[in-house]
Amino acid sequence: MSKGLVLAPILGGLLVFSSAAAGCESASMKTTDDGFIVKVVGGSDRIEVRAGSDSKETAFTLAPLTPYHVICEEGQFYKITSVRAQTVEQAGAGKTGYVLKSEVHVWPTREALRPGPFALDAARPEVVAWHDAESLRKFLGSGDAKLAPPSFRDDLQSILRREPAMRPFPVLDSRREKLRGTLEKRIFRVLLPATSPDAKIVFGEPGGGRNDALLKKLEKAMTSTTVAVAYDATSDMDRLASAIADRLKAAVDGLPKDILNALRIGFVFFRDETDEEKYLVIEPQNVGNAISALRYAARGSFMRGGGDPAEPVLDAVYIAQHFFPWDDAGRKLVVAVLGDDAKPTTIGKIHDGVPAGLTPSMVAADLVDDGIKVISVQNFPRASPNLGPVLSTLGEATGGTFIRGGKEDGTDQTRQIAAALVERIVATARETYVEGQKDLSFVQSGEPGNMKLPLAVLDGEKLARLRAAGIGFSIDAGKGALLSQGYLVENDELLEPVIQIDKQTLERLIAQFSSFGAISVDAAALKECAVQILAAIDGEAYDPSENVDTTVKKQLGIQFRTRLLDINIGDLSGMNPAERLAMARRIQDAGAILSRFLEAHREDFDKSPAVWIPIAYLP
Repeated sequence: MSKGLVLAPILGGLLVFSSAAAGCESASMKTTDDGFIVKVVGGSDRIEVRAGSDSKETAFTLAPLTPYHVICEEGQFYKITSVRAQTVEQAGAGKTGYVLKSEVHVWPTREALRPGPFALDAARPEVVAWHDAESLRKFLGSGDAKLAPPSFRDDLQSILRREPAMRPFPVLDSRREKLRGTLEKRIFRVLLPATSPDAKIVFGEPGGGRNDALLKKLEKAMTSTTVAVAYDATSDMDRLASAIADRLKAAVDGLPKDILNALRIGFVFFRDETDEEKYLVIEPQNVGNAISALRYAARGSFMRGGGDPAEPVLDAVYIAQHFFPWDDAGRKLVVAVLGDDAKPTTIGKIHDGVPAGLTPSMVAADLVDDGIKVISVQNFPRASPNLGPVLSTLGEATGGTFIRGGKEDGTDQTRQIAAALVERIVATARETYVEGQKDLSFVQSGEPGNMKLPLAVLDGEKLARLRAAGIGFSIDAGKGALLSQGYLVENDELLEPVIQIDKQTLERLIAQFSSFGAISVDAAALKECAVQILAAIDGEAYDPSENVDTTVKKQLGIQFRTRLLDINIGDLSGMNPAERLAMARRIQDAGAILSRFLEAHREDFDKSPAVWIPIAYLP
């Protein structure tokens, strides 16, 4: 065990900085030994920044998990700015103020570890961590979690209870240690969620309106279900549509009225890119009208076209997620019904708003971020190259399900598929209603316009529902912090490296990488790309004049390397022509990948200044 880990709690998790504590007279921003501008994040979502170190006036409040650049330190305070500043002059253009060091954590870069797609499988192992270095040392020495039990456990429900933006664990630093004295592992010092048991969600503002009106909006958001059925409307799909309508009619006849009224169904009918009418969206409506719409669509004259066996089901699911009228949706559920085969990626040719090249896992990850599960349905039993992989990824990676076609085609098989689908839709509606009523029973009414609900009652998907319904709320952490420091042992199967990136930085990377083929493949060009990648990872502005020594020093201070950053920047001139050409192609490919990522997350950038992106997307 290294002394660094043992001494971390004694040092209070503070880094050793290269610039001296000279009050706030410094002409340059405060930096770490690795050359990064010091950045801090709040320990909770209610950290107030004072106008002065001796002032009680609040300048602004820290946003959760948002890095703020440090101008200087003054006693027990950091002076920070609300803007991403490289210089003290730039920092003055934003809001500035003083925050207690004890209320923030230093986060040198924008690197984090996020539960990967496998982590959303209910059968997966827990993510575990230790809050103190001594317990971690005992575990590493013995490998026995019973001798040194972890103090933090992150199971599926814990992950879902956090909103997507709060699921990654910011990485403060890392080092290599040996497990049981033989197996080398990387140990990450991270920020862990530490919501106190008495944390509450606070709705509205005092005097903001009548509680009964707010409660009515809450009830609709918490108990209703809206289903968007992305249905393959090409030839031979009419029989399944008719069977689903029949089964749905039989199922809802026995459904309690309250649950029936809380269920709405709409459709995204889709065909091939070569068909004249490529898609048709039917807005969500009550179940009776949805059954009528499905019966109408089951006519042979509507189910037509196709010709190319592979259908753009990923495009249809993307349309359902982003362009379906989800207003007042409550819980969102997407159903993807497909006949023969699927295009392996989105094609971007049946709707102008769908970016081309999105893989099933990328579409699924986007759905998970929005809290949307998918029920994917295979109609015909014929084996085809992409149908299984695409539909299984959509269903299983989102926490939904994949209904596979049987071994034989025929009326009985069609009815079985329809029955399985309707059973899951009805079960989701019933579960949503029952859970919602139970959650609402915990509402604590206060003065008009102000109500509270224990945070433990709601998961991330339910919080997303409240925001989508336009219900304003804040999280009162009570006496506890929302973030605390701890230690994670590397686990590539459960945790993927990500960085927090803003739109301007992403657009700059896309422009640079996409035009790479038009410039000479020399060391200077590769070095420029490396500097831009480092700027994205450390959350600072791109500096074209940065010298090689500074770049190399920063490179050594980051935790997650890309392939370009695995190369010694100072030795790029030693690459042979074939190596340079291979790297140039990799950079061009990264530009295309980042471009697709931007198109898929434009809505997220409209809502938030930065989003999480996998390190693997960078060259």
